[in-house]
Amino acid sequence: MDPNKLKRHHIMRSLILAGITALLAYLILSEALSHYLAPRLHMFSYVTLAILALLTMVSIRQIFVGSSVYDCDCEEQHKVPRTPMGSFLVYGLFVLPIVMGFFMPDKILGSDVAEKRGITLLSNDVRKLADVTANANVNATENVKQTAGVKEDAEPSIKPQPEATNQVAIPPVQATDDEQLRQRFSNGGFGDFYTDIAVFLHKQPVIELNDKMFLDGLTTMELYAKEFAGKELETFGFVYRQPDFTKQQFVVARFSVTCCTADSSVYGVLVEKEDADKWKKDSWVKVRGKLELRQVEGYDMLVLKASQVEAVSAPKDPYVYYSFESAPES
Repeated sequence: MDPNKLKRHHIMRSLILAGITALLAYLILSEALSHYLAPRLHMFSYVTLAILALLTMVSIRQIFVGSSVYDCDCEEQHKVPRTPMGSFLVYGLFVLPIVMGFFMPDKILGSDVAEKRGITLLSNDVRKLADVTANANVNATENVKQTAGVKEDAEPSIKPQPEATNQVAIPPVQATDDEQLRQRFSNGGFGDFYTDIAVFLHKQPVIELNDKMFLDGLTTMELYAKEFAGKELETFGFVYRQPDFTKQQFVVARFSVTCCTADSSVYGVLVEKEDADKWKKDSWVKVRGKLELRQVEGYDMLVLKASQVEAVSAPKDPYVYYSFESAPES
């Protein structure tokens, strides 16, 4: 191939690599990367940026050094496009996403996506967990009873006779409020993780479901719905409505992202208020009210009877994530 034509291809490839590198750097510096990736994957983006920068420098070097043949044994497998139309189609596939990334505005996920994917008010996973743990608790109780019955048959219990003494009887140590509360939640059999969160949330005069606690807190309250009925709750999110909602209902919802927005799911709390219909779809609101217990398909569900609803701005990072950490100490 003519060295001048090959040089033009190296220039085009260098520009594409530089464009991709600049786009990724822009997303990182503008803190818009969270609109696409979960925070735990940001480190991979930093590594990718370094690799792209290195590849860009290597490509720029080829412009000045030049090469008439490839340094691999792939013969003609890596040949460049031979026609202007071929070059336009091949390079256009790379240029288009770069242009879109720079000139199209970032848009966070909202009600349109939530309507297609469905929203989780009472997680199916939570229902399964409740069923499994309930069966496990029943089996464990039966095993304990059977074991106790065997011991009673083998070794009859003998009650010791009280002995006269002049010592003052010591009353049993009373459990503290924290211990009683922990015992109350630990009986559910959902493990220490959710027990810690349940105790932490229940001790708050007003439960605040902030970004860090939204998913774990929501799951915990679903597991212990009866215990949290009547508690005050404050949270914020975007307004979502389904066609079958009444004018007094909407969901204050958040998108949960595991790896990227492609695997996002929607979680939220059903809110009821007389003037709920005045809040527009996808508008961000802060809601405060009292949790009320309802029965849905045989399962307990919490509904937030709102006393206050106010408009707020969307956060810089609109998505929420599972922390998989123990609850903070009060």
